[in-house]
Amino acid sequence: MTMADIQHEETGRKTVTVTVDGEPVEVPQHTTPNTLLGLAGIDAATHYLVRITGRHQHPFDGRGEEEITVHEGETFVSVSTGPTPTA
Repeated sequence: MTMADIQHEETGRKTVTVTVDGEPVEVPQHTTPNTLLGLAGIDAATHYLVRITGRHQHPFDGRGEEEITVHEGETFVSVSTGPTPTA
């Protein structure tokens, strides 16, 4: 049983599969960006979520606890808030 299955049983909410950084993740349809990052195994303390819609990017920087609705097959990427390494 996956974590999404457990959450689905506990809340009775529908789950959907989205991709985060190219990896499929099962999440509740109504969730927060920080929860989505956590289910993808990404630390929300050092990253924020960006929804990709076609050629548009919708960042959730500073809005990690805002409830959002996600849809089957949506694409997200994580962005690190830490320092960028230089070569």
